[in-house]
Amino acid sequence: MKAIEKKIILIVLIAAAFFGLWKLKAPEHETVSLAKTSVEAADELAAAYAAGRDTLLFHSPDIDERQVYHLLQAQYPYLSTLSTAAYENGNLSLTYEILKKEEQDAGLEAARAAGAQAAADEKSIAGRLTAIHDALIRACVYAEDGSDRVQMAAGVSEDGRAVCAGYARAFQAMCDGAGIDVYYVEDDDMTHAWNVIRLYGETYFIDCTYDDPVPDQGQRVSRDYFMLTADELRADHSWDEALYEAFLDGKYPENFAYIQRMQDLLLADPSLRAADTDTPATQEELDALNETLGTQLAQSVGGEDSEDSAMTRGELYRLGYEALWDEVDGCRRIERLIDAYIVPPFPARKMGF
Repeated sequence: MKAIEKKIILIVLIAAAFFGLWKLKAPEHETVSLAKTSVEAADELAAAYAAGRDTLLFHSPDIDERQVYHLLQAQYPYLSTLSTAAYENGNLSLTYEILKKEEQDAGLEAARAAGAQAAADEKSIAGRLTAIHDALIRACVYAEDGSDRVQMAAGVSEDGRAVCAGYARAFQAMCDGAGIDVYYVEDDDMTHAWNVIRLYGETYFIDCTYDDPVPDQGQRVSRDYFMLTADELRADHSWDEALYEAFLDGKYPENFAYIQRMQDLLLADPSLRAADTDTPATQEELDALNETLGTQLAQSVGGEDSEDSAMTRGELYRLGYEALWDEVDGCRRIERLIDAYIVPPFPARKMGF
């Protein structure tokens, strides 16, 4: 553990984040959110903030303001605070604020551009993650000061100096620039932050800070903390595992795992994100996949002009992935695609084909 983090992150996560907890009279004519859990509360507050409102009122006793703060941090790569106020009737007011937003936005945009550049030559998701991980570590030195900048993505993308929060926020933004959904994880007991991704339905963790040697060794990069399972990371990290798994369940629809597999096999649009999973597939997508695979997955994606409900992109690529296992004239369909140089063999073998 890098010693300065205990002072820096403890101040940010506890002192700044939870500034003010008072017992007040309930505000009049204020709508109370129907959120029942911390995950729901964080999603509602994030949506409200995006719509221009930074404060919401909650009532459920199962909403924990510390958990809400961590989940807002998970999806927004900003140095931020969550102010709280408790009322006599049991309501809880939460106010989300991003510090120095314009400054942070500039750093995030630089990080996204750097991530897109680092991953430009990589086809697979793991390859893009590796390229971004290595580029970040080579570009950044672990900082030994308590400034706000070292906790921002800008610390990495513009200054080349950061603590763990800056590394994790920059990595999240760089992955976003490369079209990959990655989130931010933090733990109060460790006073430390890192990243998490779901790939093919499995949860993996990436700690760029721990992979950056101290003192700095130039271009040397470790991958000891790259794509670790929870069992592997648990050896020297602690975090609210149940909370983050519940959060990830909401961010990664089940069928997105099939989209990721098909992307790595070069059979799905590489720009598709988790949020696209439940959006309607187009007839052009269906026709193109049928032609490439030599299948008849369906004649139509359905929808308004059909008796069938609309096929989602997740459903389309699930059907396509399942069809790759079919035996055609004595061999699996995917073998013909590999022989025709349509599907790269290495990712196919990793998937068990």
